[in-house]
Amino acid sequence: MKKILAFTAALMLLHGALFAQNIKSVPEKDVKVNYVKDFQRQVKDASNVEWYQIDEHAFKVVYLDVDKSRQAMVFSNKGTETHYYIDKQYYPAAVRDSVSHLFKGYEITDVWVRKMRGKMTYQARIAQKKGFLWWKKEVDVKTINWEVDGKYIGE
Repeated sequence: MKKILAFTAALMLLHGALFAQNIKSVPEKDVKVNYVKDFQRQVKDASNVEWYQIDEHAFKVVYLDVDKSRQAMVFSNKGTETHYYIDKQYYPAAVRDSVSHLFKGYEITDVWVRKMRGKMTYQARIAQKKGFLWWKKEVDVKTINWEVDGKYIGE
């Protein structure tokens, strides 16, 4: 019985991971060389480094910094973004309140501070979950934005 429950739990985790991904994981050798070199120059002590391809010209790297905080960088023709992920217990009140009022039925899956060209904003990934009991997948995923003072910007 324990083996069946363990197998079912593993299958559910795999199912959730497959449906949650909207970008594909790629090995570092498939990433543009200048992006890899730029990442290695900027982040010396990264661990658990994972590369993802967003589109033909954009790549995202997710990693843990020296303090074991989750961070990410997005490299594209437009420039480089840095994402500093926020733990759930520290989500800003403006983000939680906006989602609960403006996006009924959505759950916050991630919140981060986005820094690009010296400008910082909050971003959140939200999604509706549809399915049966524990077998749910994310549908209608959105990324929404706020100024750091809490003013809602939009999707």
